[in-house]
Amino acid sequence: MLNTASSDFTVLNRRALLIGINYFGSSGELRGCINDVKNMEQLLTETYGWPKSSLRILTDDSSDPGSRPTRSNITQGLHWLAGQRLPGDVLFLHYSGHGAQVEDPNGYEEDGMNETILPGDCNV
Repeated sequence: MLNTASSDFTVLNRRALLIGINYFGSSGELRGCINDVKNMEQLLTETYGWPKSSLRILTDDSSDPGSRPTRSNITQGLHWLAGQRLPGDVLFLHYSGHGAQVEDPNGYEEDGMNETILPGDCNV
């Protein structure tokens, strides 16, 4: 039971989706995104006691096709993260990789642009 100044609540489930994309071999190759994910995994599991089973990790150094940060795997990961949630659940998303902007078709953004993430199977 976590006691806050305004209310009492119990954390039922914890889920984290951690995504790190270095874009190996591309002109936009990054360094450190996979390390960011490893550091975040360590923080969540060792410092905050999250079970490793509560994490989904997508990195472009993975040999498992289901753990690579493709558009499809990221979309599936987001559905897993947000699906079947209950009041009191804690959901955490970490993304380290390239981003971009596209025109906001609805006019919600002050600058007229929506921010996006770039999956590992896009052309960077």
